[in-house]
Amino acid sequence: MDLFREAGQQMSMLPRPVQNWMLWLNIVFFSGLLFVFRRAEPRWAVAAHVACFPVGFTIYYFTHDLDLMGFPHILFWTPLLFYLPKAALKDSDFRLMSPYGIWMSLLCLTIAISVVFDIRAAITFFTRSG
Repeated sequence: MDLFREAGQQMSMLPRPVQNWMLWLNIVFFSGLLFVFRRAEPRWAVAAHVACFPVGFTIYYFTHDLDLMGFPHILFWTPLLFYLPKAALKDSDFRLMSPYGIWMSLLCLTIAISVVFDIRAAITFFTRSG
C-alpha cells in the first residue's frame, strides 16, 4: 500500500477530537502567513511547521506509527516556544491585544499543548516497544 494512503487511512481512523486538533494546528500555523512579510517570528513558525512534514513522514516511513510523527514537533517547535515570547518581549511595537499578538498567543499555547501530547506519545511508544 502507498505510504501516503496508509498514513491518511490511519489519520482518518483517529478520534474526531484528534483530527480537529490537527486541523487547528494547521490553521494556527498557516495563519502566520498573514504576518510573514512584516516580521521574522512568523517566518520561523511557518518554516518550523513545514519542516515537520518531511521529517515526520521519514519517521513514519521507518516506523509506520502515527504517534511518532509528532517527534518533529518536539524538535522544531520547542525552540519556538522559547523564541517567540522572548522576541515579543523585546519588541516595543508588540501589542498583545492586536491581531499579531492574538495570533502569537494562540500559537504559543497551541505549541505548548501539542509538544506535551507529542512527548507523551513518544514515551508511550518507547515504553511499549522497549
